[in-house]
Amino acid sequence: MKDIFIYGIFFSGTALACCLAHSAVDVDCQNTLTLKTFNFDRQYENGTSPDTHSLSQGLIYRGDWTTKLNEVQLHLNPSIQYAYRLSSDQHTNDMVIPFDTNTQKQAQDYVKYGLGAGVEYQNFRINIGEITPDSPLTPQVDTHQLRVNYKGLELKYKTPQQNFELGLINRYSPKNEEDYHKLAISKHETDGLYFFQWDGKTPQYNWKFYNGYLTDLINQSYFAFDYQWTKQHTTKLRVFRHDDVGKSKLGEYDNTSIGAMHFIKHGNFTTGIGYQENFGKDGIPKLDNMPIPHMVNWTLGAFTKADEKSYHFVASYDFKDYIKGLKVTYKYIYGDSFQTMKQNDFEQESDVLVQYDLNAWIKNLKFLFLNINYDTKHGKSLDEQRMMLHYTINF
Repeated sequence: MKDIFIYGIFFSGTALACCLAHSAVDVDCQNTLTLKTFNFDRQYENGTSPDTHSLSQGLIYRGDWTTKLNEVQLHLNPSIQYAYRLSSDQHTNDMVIPFDTNTQKQAQDYVKYGLGAGVEYQNFRINIGEITPDSPLTPQVDTHQLRVNYKGLELKYKTPQQNFELGLINRYSPKNEEDYHKLAISKHETDGLYFFQWDGKTPQYNWKFYNGYLTDLINQSYFAFDYQWTKQHTTKLRVFRHDDVGKSKLGEYDNTSIGAMHFIKHGNFTTGIGYQENFGKDGIPKLDNMPIPHMVNWTLGAFTKADEKSYHFVASYDFKDYIKGLKVTYKYIYGDSFQTMKQNDFEQESDVLVQYDLNAWIKNLKFLFLNINYDTKHGKSLDEQRMMLHYTINF
């Protein structure tokens, strides 16, 4: 693995050097390198599962190398992600570091490659290879060490206030895996995800509509709408609809989820209350080894079970008048009216998030700490901490 990583660095470095050598003529190179230290610790109550922990150092590189031919802009987008485990092997799967189920060992390190190409003309752009969608089924998240990679083809059209996307994704590499494989839900694979997305914004509101069809599995429709009544009042609405299409490997699927939250801002303090309800015999589906950050109030528990009703509270304070760059957020969610193993169940979660942008001291340095306490009657209750230190270099 290390030989492959070294070879990849050498190849990318050589290509980058050539790119820079010609940049004065007709090539523009924009590169981003992020150094990320990530600590993960999860403890289960009552020994329902083994506790797990890892400390790792990550390196995430992404480039945008462009050249122009008349009115056409050509893009080449290489990416390399690498992480090295600094802690001792815990012999448990923490979903951060790759885990070998046969040897029961955490990987010492791992590397992820990506390469995309794009053609841009006026408001249109076509991307092929590695693409970076941000949709309910294929989100971009930064809650673990390395990020998810997607392969596919997409067409984008942008205006000052609206964006349209149409495409196909046929492979992905989850955050704690090196290789690409077919998209899957509950280990049922699909040949591809066909999607359409339309989003836009005005000074007072913004919206997003998304439809994704996972062949032989499900069709997902999603609508998000944020409305700012005044500078102090904002309402957010999220609607999901999932159906089986044709001979679905998942069988008949029926799910609708509606969530809404209202936020009130007073000075540096913001608070919000919300409600979410799931309808139909099934819960909200997701790709294997993926979160669902496009919920109205995303948390670890997600609160996506069939028939579940959940109640949400959020409070945050920006300490910019005292400590520039420091923000603290608290979340509490309670969910009930669902069953686990044919027994009435409930779940609740409380989160404390500390975000500290140290840009005033060291440019592009950020710190994040997240504590999660999740409790359920018939399931695995846990306490989890995540700590991240990001340092980004643009060149």
